[in-house]
Amino acid sequence: MIFIALIAFVVGSIFLFMQTAVFGARPSGKRLQQIESSPNYKNSTFQNESLTPLQAENFSFVSTLWKYFNSPSSTTPSSPLPFVRADLKNLDSMEPQIVWFGHSSYSITINEENILVDPVFSGNAAPVSFFTANFKGSNAYSADDFPELDVVLITHDHYDHLDYKTILALTQTMY
Repeated sequence: MIFIALIAFVVGSIFLFMQTAVFGARPSGKRLQQIESSPNYKNSTFQNESLTPLQAENFSFVSTLWKYFNSPSSTTPSSPLPFVRADLKNLDSMEPQIVWFGHSSYSITINEENILVDPVFSGNAAPVSFFTANFKGSNAYSADDFPELDVVLITHDHYDHLDYKTILALTQTMY
């Protein structure tokens, strides 16, 4: 009976955690109407225009786990990655410039437009802080360091491309 209660507690806790704002919500109202009017939205889901398999050929979950847990130590930098901190608010906006912030995040300044792509500046790329910490040196910027942004582009909704805390901070600095 204690085991069943423990399992129920764990399942209930996970369910409640999944209801927090960091995981988003189902679209409704005007947003849902916009989604449903997309030509790629059919049968209650988005359809890729080209065949996109969920797994690569010859994929093996067991093999992938084995490689992950037995990867050589050389896959992680032995020291912080070197970087030069740019003054983002004072870049020459007439010259095309790209500033890479590590992994997926970068900014593009071109033709007086400021574009921020996949901002992840909170120190980790997961809904909980003890998973997937960023490499040291990749979090040298915060939302306050950016000039007025014309576009924030999110390529897809994985945590290493869409950081909830960063989006909230950017929203507060932009409005």
